[in-house]
Amino acid sequence: MIATFFEWVIKEGMEAQFREGWEEVTAMLYPDGSFGSSLFTNEAGNLCAIALWPDKATRDAAFAPYLEAPTEAHLKMRAAVERSVHRIDLDCISEMWRLPEHVGRG
Repeated sequence: MIATFFEWVIKEGMEAQFREGWEEVTAMLYPDGSFGSSLFTNEAGNLCAIALWPDKATRDAAFAPYLEAPTEAHLKMRAAVERSVHRIDLDCISEMWRLPEHVGRG
């Protein structure tokens, strides 16, 4: 399994638009093998996400169609981003997630 970590500086007042686009893109990728993603804020006020995939090949194949033809959801996200800070791929060596039922539901 791999995780991709992202950090973005979002344009002022566009956090809701970014989140909406991010949720749509995340849901759109489930049928292509995505294990999902979680969105966070950090101490600097930037938005960060961790997306989980079985492997890089699956992730890259899932995103390939959208490189040339981004969806409205992709465009919502892009329009809200002032600057991308990080994109780091992480190879999982031990997985211990245990989420309570209420996490991520609001």
